Amino acid sequence: MRLNFHTRLWFKSCIFFKVLLGACLVCMTTTAAYSNYNSILLGDQSAGMGGAATAVVGDTSAAAFYNPATLARLNGASFSAAVGIYKKFDTVYGEEEDFTKAPLRVNQGFFRSLPASTGNVIRLGEYVFGLSILVPDYDSYKGDLLKKGNNATTLAFIDESLWVGPSISKEISNTESIGITAYYTARNFIRSSTDLIYESERKAVLYNQEKTITENSLVFVFGYYKQLSSSWSTGITLRPKAMRIAGTATLFQSKTTIDLDTSLMSVENKNDPDKATRVVIPGKITLGLAYAPDNATTWAMDLSLHEGVSYVDLEDESIGKKVTHKAIWNLSLGLEKALIQWLRVRMGLFTNFSSFGNPDPNLAQLQEDKVDMIGFSANLVFIASKRIGYTFGGYYTGGRGKSSQYIQGNYEVITKTQHVFTMLVGSQLYF
Repeated sequence: MRLNFHTRLWFKSCIFFKVLLGACLVCMTTTAAYSNYNSILLGDQSAGMGGAATAVVGDTSAAAFYNPATLARLNGASFSAAVGIYKKFDTVYGEEEDFTKAPLRVNQGFFRSLPASTGNVIRLGEYVFGLSILVPDYDSYKGDLLKKGNNATTLAFIDESLWVGPSISKEISNTESIGITAYYTARNFIRSSTDLIYESERKAVLYNQEKTITENSLVFVFGYYKQLSSSWSTGITLRPKAMRIAGTATLFQSKTTIDLDTSLMSVENKNDPDKATRVVIPGKITLGLAYAPDNATTWAMDLSLHEGVSYVDLEDESIGKKVTHKAIWNLSLGLEKALIQWLRVRMGLFTNFSSFGNPDPNLAQLQEDKVDMIGFSANLVFIASKRIGYTFGGYYTGGRGKSSQYIQGNYEVITKTQHVFTMLVGSQLYF
């Protein structure tokens, strides 16, 4: 029996995705910039629905990241952008803080704008092409870990990534489509800590540690979408191991001792510049399901598996740090409802679990923080015309866990509480 063109293409696509799935599960050895993968929600529709976007069509700014196959289901050309105009990181170390206190500080301290995601697509014949620019990773802190009399321990860090890349998508039948996105990524990590210890009234020791990492990789996102019926749809995305392009790290440590009794000052420095890194982007498999009983309502769910792996972050293992990620699941649930012709509401719930284990208090070295978080999201969509829409809303994620820090000359495991508040605006243009 001779198969027609679309049938042959469908069989080839199935085999293609099965091979990718096997590769991801068996031989993927990826690592993460940090371990809470849902700290930033992308897009306007996707962010409003808690990141449940793998089986949902319509969000130009986030589809290339969540499922590029859905781009083929869009009509015509479109442009969309979502910006976190207000992003407040409220992080507290060493205190068992009441969660109700964090919202009272939402207008205090440091906050910033963050261009979360933009995207545009055009249709050329049977193919849909897109360009995606987004910031999927961001975390920061600057403040005291301990302040007691003249003794003080301070910490400052920033961890951020920028992803830019094209997408291509195609319908392989009236109900199915496939797509691929290729991201070029750039990561920047800077961590600095100081420890001021007064051993006596006339003798003080100042410790300083600094670490920087810059990393570039190539990440592919493969997507498949299928309309199961008039109400049900499903999607799957596979993100295999990143292709590392370049990465360097710098380590610096110093110890300065001042003794007024002897009028002496001693300085000990250790500098390790231009060290090659092993840090890449984590692999992920996501299965999505959406239910739209009518034109006014869409329910969606995403279930994601992030792979567990153990590695040393520098090629020079004598000065590198061993990091162990556990395999974790994250769940996103979302709802979009049209209230009236020109107004829609979106709501979502999502988990933001950490892939790190609890720090070992008996291990005398810096370890990764573990803070399991949950979150919720909501936004409103104002339809100005058939071609233009505006989104206003935001999301929150937070939780409590443990952190390993170097405090007053010792490695300690302390409590860490983190809250992230985001106010989001978005715009959509169809032409």
